[in-house]
Amino acid sequence: MDKDVLKMPTEKKIDSDFVTVECLLAFDKDEDKGRVLALMRKFSSMVRFAYKRLMHGAERKELKKLLSRKYGINTRYSDDAILLAKQTLESCIEREQNPKKLVFGSRELFEQLKKKHLAGKSRETLRQKWEERRYGILYSRGDKSLQGNLNLRLVNLDDQWHLRINLGNGEYVWARVIRSAKRKTDKWLDFISSIGHAEKTGEWFPYTVRIKLRNGKIYVQFSKEEKLPEVSITKDNGVIGIDINAYPFHLALVHTAKDGNLEKYERISLDKLLEGSSEKREYLSWQAAHQVVEIAKRERKAIVVENLEKLPKGKRGDGLPKLRQKLQKWIYKALLQKIEIVAKRNGIQVVKVNPAYTSIIGKLKYAPLYNIDKDTAGAYVIARRGLGFKERLPKNYRKLLEDKEFLSYSVAKVEDRIAKLRKEIGEEKNEYKRNKLRSDLIRLKGELKLLLKFLLDSGESETAAQQTVNRKMERVRGSTQVEQKSWQVLSVALAFSCLESLRDLSPLKRVILTRDWVGAAKRNGLVPPYLVRGRVY
Repeated sequence: MDKDVLKMPTEKKIDSDFVTVECLLAFDKDEDKGRVLALMRKFSSMVRFAYKRLMHGAERKELKKLLSRKYGINTRYSDDAILLAKQTLESCIEREQNPKKLVFGSRELFEQLKKKHLAGKSRETLRQKWEERRYGILYSRGDKSLQGNLNLRLVNLDDQWHLRINLGNGEYVWARVIRSAKRKTDKWLDFISSIGHAEKTGEWFPYTVRIKLRNGKIYVQFSKEEKLPEVSITKDNGVIGIDINAYPFHLALVHTAKDGNLEKYERISLDKLLEGSSEKREYLSWQAAHQVVEIAKRERKAIVVENLEKLPKGKRGDGLPKLRQKLQKWIYKALLQKIEIVAKRNGIQVVKVNPAYTSIIGKLKYAPLYNIDKDTAGAYVIARRGLGFKERLPKNYRKLLEDKEFLSYSVAKVEDRIAKLRKEIGEEKNEYKRNKLRSDLIRLKGELKLLLKFLLDSGESETAAQQTVNRKMERVRGSTQVEQKSWQVLSVALAFSCLESLRDLSPLKRVILTRDWVGAAKRNGLVPPYLVRGRVY
């Protein structure tokens, strides 16, 4: 492959080094539009064919020749189809999904189409959407040595921009490129200016073109590498930790000094992102990203976000339809990607951190100490992690984990809740509410298992000296895993022994400072009968 060929990321992955603009294609003849649609259908079939062969270990060179012979199309289109198929396969593997179960066009839409009760206009609309995703794709990588792009080339004819579409057999179709640039800062103006300059000087740059079918119309996306400014705002002046929360839907921003101390915090509401069309939500998410970056520019601080791949959005029958509806519109990853893109365009350093246990650590350690909500506390942990700080268990929390009476009481409370849940499930007549209760029961059983295992591990015989030594050595080797498990155990135990509400974490301040978990339980009316007189530490 030529060095000047532009390497594009996968379809779902946004790379901040690329800028993409979308336009509408208009055809003077219906015949030309039909030929392009036929080409898109053929190319989509090539991608699926290549995907199946790649799963069985086919080599790119031989597969490219096979595709060109089978579909009667030039080898560059064949190579591009193989690239998309390879990226799709790698994406499945990264997400730990079975590549054999992939459905091109969206499995979700396919499963909906299989439902027998769906008919009429609603079924036809769904079928059209699925077929457009499955069959409506055409893609061509850029190449500097071939005037930017060989198969799909942007050309100015009589002051009107056209896309010259190679049908793959030496024939061409021309389509007008329609885009109204309402702002002087519109990236389309910058893009066509770069093309015009290249035509005059011969200094071409690679630009990738992707054609998509959506709602019966054909759209084209042009992507080119963006020259980003040097990073001028780094974490040397501190950072802003960001956490996105589903309820209430908002961004939690925590300003943190270079030494890890909390300076201030604020939030940006995202409620409007749950309303309107996908286009409106896309626009609003870009607005939110710019708002975050403006704050970072004003404060001269770097941005720290979680490096999250996938979030569970619930499933049908879980008894939480309203929450599931919100989560389906919760564009967590896409919003973080937009923040990263805008930040890099403004020379602001973006740090990605491991999201593991940030929420648990935040609510147990910092929410009670600083009297802040758990969302802000989670953002604070993210910020500190971005600065390189490690979160240790507070001294009294460590001692609490050695308190068998505390752990035993927590186990009893969980068992009591499980017994009540089983009774509620037996009495509940509504199927969906019963499903919700069953989900809660499964979660509680997992938490009970965690507590019992930790209690048993901590209660080994003191005479088993060698086992104790081995256990200590094991903890040294896997200190991170042990620490994370300790946070998990604490989260479950404290929730059942000291907290009346998971939103009010203030009782934990007493536990952190004095280890008086009984006093915290008394405050919330959760004190066990056999500890009515309290305890002295």
